[in-house]
Amino acid sequence: MDPFARLRRPVGEKLTPPAEALAQRLAERVVELVVSALDVNALLDRVDVDALLDRVDVDALLDRVDVDRLLARVDIDDLLARIDVDEVLAKTDLGVVIARSSGGVASNALDVVRSQAVGLDEFIARWARRIRRRKYPGPTAPAVTQGSLQGHYAGFASRFVAYVVDAGVTTGVFMLALAAASFAMSVVTGRSINWTRNDTWAGFGYLAWLFIYFAYSWAASGKTFGMALLGVRVVRSDGTDAGARRALVRTLALPLSFLVFGLGFLGVLLGSRRRALHDLIAGTVVIYSWDARAARLRFLSRASPPSPRGSDGASGLEQRGRSR
Repeated sequence: MDPFARLRRPVGEKLTPPAEALAQRLAERVVELVVSALDVNALLDRVDVDALLDRVDVDALLDRVDVDRLLARVDIDDLLARIDVDEVLAKTDLGVVIARSSGGVASNALDVVRSQAVGLDEFIARWARRIRRRKYPGPTAPAVTQGSLQGHYAGFASRFVAYVVDAGVTTGVFMLALAAASFAMSVVTGRSINWTRNDTWAGFGYLAWLFIYFAYSWAASGKTFGMALLGVRVVRSDGTDAGARRALVRTLALPLSFLVFGLGFLGVLLGSRRRALHDLIAGTVVIYSWDARAARLRFLSRASPPSPRGSDGASGLEQRGRSR
């Protein structure tokens, strides 16, 4: 039996923890000295990353990946169950997205139609000035928006196309009303009714419908459906709203402009304020109500490459508006 065993045990228990702590501190100090002695930047500069990547066989690495096994470990049902579809739809607001996309297409188409009509207006106005053999400043109404077509007197092409659209709309709606009335009469009386151009009541009904359509549209907003499509509007000579009284007078005087082969519309071609005979009688003018500058900005926002601009930095449409 070792007589010093009891003595060595307490001594060993007392010396072991300090020795381990000393060894750990020495190791940490050695690591710090090695790291501080190394120039990491210089070491990284000596690493040829391109050569290292060239030695990597990407095809072999991908061949070792079992894609089917990875996909088999994905629980699609659990993944879809965690998606709150209602919340996603609520945050997405698909209605706004659809409205913006469809509205963008519609506004782009309207801008194209209106700009083409303005181009025809200018072409006709140039030839009209040559016929008169005199020059005058571009016609502008009392309230003109700088750099835009708003407030400029509308030309012949825009007004003519607007009237053609209105004629089509009024005729189409009236024909649908006659068809509905004929169907209702056939259901009630059992006899079918065929309307013709020689029917007096149909003719009176058509004239009454035209009067209501134009008078109400000009009194309510100053523009019919066709005029809203082409971006033109009826106002007083001073630029204020036409009002109900002038709208009624203008509607009643409209047929007079068609008399004698439409001579009442010569003022739109040759007049400085582009007023037809019914405009003179009612004290009204027709102006552009759409903003050419905003249309140009919408076009530039949708186009990826910038569109060519004039020498002064303004777009062709803006120059066109200022020249008027």
